[in-house]
Amino acid sequence: MKNILFLFFAFCYCFHSGQKKKNPKDLLDDFSNDRFYKDFKPITFNNRIKKFPFNKTSKIKLISYNLDFKKEPIYTPQLIDDSIAIKNDENRKLPVELSDILANKNLEKAQQQKNLTLMEIQELSDIIFNECAKYRMGLFSKAGCYFPRNAILFYDENDKIFAYFEICFQCGGFTSDPKNLFEDDFDCDDIYSKLEVFFNKVGMQTQYKEK
Repeated sequence: MKNILFLFFAFCYCFHSGQKKKNPKDLLDDFSNDRFYKDFKPITFNNRIKKFPFNKTSKIKLISYNLDFKKEPIYTPQLIDDSIAIKNDENRKLPVELSDILANKNLEKAQQQKNLTLMEIQELSDIIFNECAKYRMGLFSKAGCYFPRNAILFYDENDKIFAYFEICFQCGGFTSDPKNLFEDDFDCDDIYSKLEVFFNKVGMQTQYKEK
């Protein structure tokens, strides 16, 4: 019995010693490869435009706003007897809400507007529906504050906005109407960087820039 145990432990030791340790880079490559579905097939453009809201869209517009604000200003209450400070506070410039922009048909409170071409819509829909879908293990994280500067607007055949997707590229947060628009499609970090690159490529600013 002792001989059998000795041979067993000797075999285990030799087997373990004979194993080649993987380089950390190889382990990282294995992890990266494991993240993707090997049989992933992207949704074609013909099928993407059959999905809501693209199936009801006659025009898609990107907008940028709050580009002159580094972050949400902190409100400081003014003393009742300090009339000058109160007047300055009343006249100070405040960030704009998306609802305020959409209240005007011409979107005058938006700092940038861009109507997408068919080729640009094709690229946008590919990012939305195919980017996170190819990951078997999506990496996703969120930062703190939500201070959006960009939105995607969807227009119907009557040139009215029937859906929108507002996004904050700083924190990776978003809001939409309808409420769950693209919610399941934005479950990986990579989609935010890809979408921001797309916005920038078509001429839309996405971050605050020092003057």
